[in-house]
Amino acid sequence: MTSRKIITSALALLLLLPVASCQQKQPAGNGAAAKPLPGDVDLGHGYVKRDGAIHFIGGGTTGTGANATRIDMPSPELLKKVVDSQYGPFTTAEGLDVESFEALSEEYTRDEKRVYFKVVSTGEFLVILLEDADPGSFDVLGRNLARDKDHVWYLETIQQGADPASVELIDGDQVFKDKDSVHYAYDIIAGADPATFRHLSSGYYADKNRAYWGPTPIADADPVTFKVLGGSFIATDKTNAYRSGELMKGFDVASLELILHNPYGYQILSDKNGIHMNMMKFPRSKPGTVKVIDDGMVKSDDLVFLADTYHSVPVTVFKEDGKLMAETYSYDPASRELQCLITAEVTPKGLENVRTGPLPGKTEVPAVPDWRIPVFERPDLVERMIEAGKHLK
Repeated sequence: MTSRKIITSALALLLLLPVASCQQKQPAGNGAAAKPLPGDVDLGHGYVKRDGAIHFIGGGTTGTGANATRIDMPSPELLKKVVDSQYGPFTTAEGLDVESFEALSEEYTRDEKRVYFKVVSTGEFLVILLEDADPGSFDVLGRNLARDKDHVWYLETIQQGADPASVELIDGDQVFKDKDSVHYAYDIIAGADPATFRHLSSGYYADKNRAYWGPTPIADADPVTFKVLGGSFIATDKTNAYRSGELMKGFDVASLELILHNPYGYQILSDKNGIHMNMMKFPRSKPGTVKVIDDGMVKSDDLVFLADTYHSVPVTVFKEDGKLMAETYSYDPASRELQCLITAEVTPKGLENVRTGPLPGKTEVPAVPDWRIPVFERPDLVERMIEAGKHLK
């Protein structure tokens, strides 16, 4: 049987998994793995030889019925879906040589004449031919990176101009370099120096000239003194602090300390000015010793600070006249500029006597958006406030 070649009119990669962000990588796999059957020959990386054919049982389907996982028999329905997404052109794996088939990784496979790549989407996969790949010299460098004697491949795409002899993976599966340039996924980082380009931690990189958040140079950052705090999204140089590459205005670099890093979206920090969540200072906070209670709550003196992850805003819990109180901010969603304070009494029935007040040093109290107070009154957040109160005298 010969390969099936399908031509579409555009290059939209709608079936592909999205490229992983700096802050969170895509997990391996594509749905629940299938159990091997009696008689299956394990080829590694989720592939098995079964009844004279090659199946991928590491997750997802490509065909139907007994051929649901057979990599050279995608269903007409799947092919139509791929064509309708305008992904292509591509050639399916029909006609692969079973006896010489080799699994190099979950994504890259080959036989004695051809190289293949597994395109994945939620619950489905499609194994396609890498038209210009040389099976004899094909070498997998990372989950999404490979080379042969003539080309460098990112996923199933040839990286034009990349040098296969000198290419090396820098970090993860999407940052790599050769003797002439530095690549971030499909793109070249303009002006990056490949000889000195290196991964620092998290999504930060540096070369002799600049520091970077992902592929983006950080304006005016000093690469010599640039360092990442605790593998988080927070970094400093001799002058400034940064979060995800963005300048953190008003922070004191000399006293800045990372207290807690939650990789799903927030950090708790301290400096000589107080305790902070991301770029917002906790209401009422002041410098002092900080004790971590859990992955979203810390305590300093007679205040407990918790992270409201719903909108990534700080909440301070304290006692006043024997009552448990909570305080947070109203802010502009676009600019994140603080507008006023919101204060309430915390009770088992919910928040009571919710009121707004001016920011420290201000007299005006702008109107609060309609959504802001209901978000503050959420039952799950109130439960956290009550839990925080247990750590106060």
